[in-house]
Amino acid sequence: MAGKTIAMDADFARWYSQEFMDDGAVREVRWKAVVAMAAGADYWRVEVLARLAFAAKDPGGHKNENLASAYETVVGALQSGGQDFDPAKSARELQVLAAAALVRLFATSADAALAVTTASFRGLREPALPMQLATLAGRALANLTARHHARPDIASLNFEAPEIDYDSEAEVAEGETALTTEEELNALRDAANEALATIANKQNAVTQALVRRTLLGEEELQMLWWLVGGHSVTQDCPFAKIAAAAQPFILANELGRMTNASPGPATIRALLAKAGVRSKGVSVRDAANAVDLDWARKVSGSPAVSPLTTPLHFALEKRAEIGDDAAWQAGWAALTGLAMDLSLPADQLAELFYREHLFLRVSS
Repeated sequence: MAGKTIAMDADFARWYSQEFMDDGAVREVRWKAVVAMAAGADYWRVEVLARLAFAAKDPGGHKNENLASAYETVVGALQSGGQDFDPAKSARELQVLAAAALVRLFATSADAALAVTTASFRGLREPALPMQLATLAGRALANLTARHHARPDIASLNFEAPEIDYDSEAEVAEGETALTTEEELNALRDAANEALATIANKQNAVTQALVRRTLLGEEELQMLWWLVGGHSVTQDCPFAKIAAAAQPFILANELGRMTNASPGPATIRALLAKAGVRSKGVSVRDAANAVDLDWARKVSGSPAVSPLTTPLHFALEKRAEIGDDAAWQAGWAALTGLAMDLSLPADQLAELFYREHLFLRVSS
């Protein structure tokens, strides 16, 4: 409801007071700005919020019009309310407020939780904040996964037919006129329309629940057949024939393409392990260089690929852009802040690539 006041979250009050001395009035203004920003956040705004929270070098992404526009919107919203930022601490205040907006989004937005999870890169990039942002994002993903994949309660899908709330006026029955008859018919029409709207809303809710369950069932079935078949769709060969270093990216991408509801099932890493992606360490460099150049170009073709939230896709983008297995690495390391020889267990690398794929998907 427009204008509705939302009580300040106790965690936000603690975080803000911990960072900034205020008399309560400024904190209340900032809280309202955080609520408003979270309410209207789309993919690009989530990207900007993540860049601000992780203190990225180029939060506005001025080479990308969508990102630049979202940056202006986000910063304008967080600075709104008639309380000017102190220039000496404005960057820090924006960082904390952006992080708070992301935390608020975690309850309902898989995109926000995915963005923070991929940006954190298994804890290798952890911003100095009054909250454990990546930990909260991980919990949110687990909760959203459990909620999205819960089977619906059949009893909750049943609803009783509403009664039409209408009674004829006594005087109309005694002596009807054209005017009173029209008024009575209009009242009856309105009551019937209200009852029909109630039925339609409840039926739509049931339909949406059934469609979602059907999509999740289709997702599970496709993943199962993929796993049982053991055959790569994009490479047209058995899983075992794919180079070990390329498996984390290729197999994670295929699972991502089969995922209907973000953030996907909780068993993604188990599925990847069953497909042959083991826990042996693989470097980002080797994984990016192991895939076919055309495949790398196709997979990283989204204009939303980001050095912060999708660093693995960004590695493919840089390699495809330069066309050389060595020349792309220094630029990637400089822009992501990650080491060129960074190595992770293959299943963790694959899970990160899968999460990036889901986050990028909503930008299109």
